Amino acid sequence: MINHGQINPKGDEQRKLHECLHSGHSLNAKVLAFHLGVDRNTATRIAKAQGLAPEGSTYPWRRIWWQIHNIEYSLLASHLEKLRTHFPKSRILGGIDNIEVTLRTPLVKYPGMAAMLREHPDTLRKQIDRGDRNIPFPVLSFGPRLQLFRPLDIILWREEELLLDLPKAENPAPKPKAKATAKSRPHKTPVDRKKAIFPPGGRTKRKAAG
Repeated sequence: MINHGQINPKGDEQRKLHECLHSGHSLNAKVLAFHLGVDRNTATRIAKAQGLAPEGSTYPWRRIWWQIHNIEYSLLASHLEKLRTHFPKSRILGGIDNIEVTLRTPLVKYPGMAAMLREHPDTLRKQIDRGDRNIPFPVLSFGPRLQLFRPLDIILWREEELLLDLPKAENPAPKPKAKATAKSRPHKTPVDRKKAIFPPGGRTKRKAAG
């Protein structure tokens, strides 16, 4: 199995970590690290920088959504229904039973994101650096050398050229000054989105959902 720089426990340990994620229970530092796809020390550093303080020894999901993902978890279900109404032909959106559970899937780093797009990470980075391409879906940036991505964002764009445009957090805790912050790409028009990840002339039109 290709690692792509991710922290990948094996066997029973990985199964238990996935069960912890999907249970919806608060996460200890080890499971938070698994969700972020980083080691435990990096996970606690990110949490501190983002103003994500533990309650006791664990991190509740409501605060993970606010501080790490910058999304309003209480609006996720209704937002999914709006997306399904707007894009009724989307098989991916139609196949999601619980979007909150789906979004708990471990994040991927830049090499993993590129691999999911079936791109070589170095080639993609060079094209982005030259301004030939950019990434249309949200990037969770925790410093110049650590960018994380939600797999659902990647798959939805790759397969159907759609963006989730998740609702922004309404009551996040203040973040410490001069620390890493989670950033999302600015909203793009449909035309801009078509140009975003595909170079000029490098991709034919794809049938749009809806």
